[in-house]
Amino acid sequence: MSLFERLLRWALAAGGSAGLVLTVLHQGFAVPLILDAERLEAPGEPAISTVSRLLGTALTDVLAGLGFALLLGAIWLWRGQPLNVWRGLLWGVAGYCAVSLAPALSLPPELPGSASADLGARQMWWLATVVCTSLGFAVFAFLPALWRKLPGLVLVVVPQWVGAPKLVGAEDLVPAAMALNFVTVALLTSGVFWLLMGAVGGHLFDRLVRKH
Repeated sequence: MSLFERLLRWALAAGGSAGLVLTVLHQGFAVPLILDAERLEAPGEPAISTVSRLLGTALTDVLAGLGFALLLGAIWLWRGQPLNVWRGLLWGVAGYCAVSLAPALSLPPELPGSASADLGARQMWWLATVVCTSLGFAVFAFLPALWRKLPGLVLVVVPQWVGAPKLVGAEDLVPAAMALNFVTVALLTSGVFWLLMGAVGGHLFDRLVRKH
């Protein structure tokens, strides 16, 4: 079995399982809030069928888990250090902070009916924030001298200083309490996803990828 095949099998185990757990959490906690927001946004319109929504959510979550796991696995191969559950958890925390928490500081997850800036502008800011935060963490973690870590801090801070695109003057259709609940649910479920992927991935990586 080639290295890529072993890496793909590992990514399916770590990222796929985390994605399926995330789907269950989304169905239990996020989807009810989304349905309520959709009713506020477009009263009287038929909702998307439960099966279609479930399949779409599952596909999105599993593909996201697979993609992030492959990226994580490539970094672990490049680093060449032995992995275990605890080191995997630390990487999971770093991934959560870079991909979920840092963007949410200026651009929190939004429900349908929220007043939002242009989608393309928000996507570009999100991507730039994830890249800058990830590079900042890498610089801060891997460069030895303290003065060399300062650029890492700058990379983490700059996207927050610039701020996410905002839509001025528009009115939210979603009550503030519902929006806050959704942000809480989104961040907590994302945290479970990253921690699970890190722990399972760290536990299995040396067994499935390296030791052949």
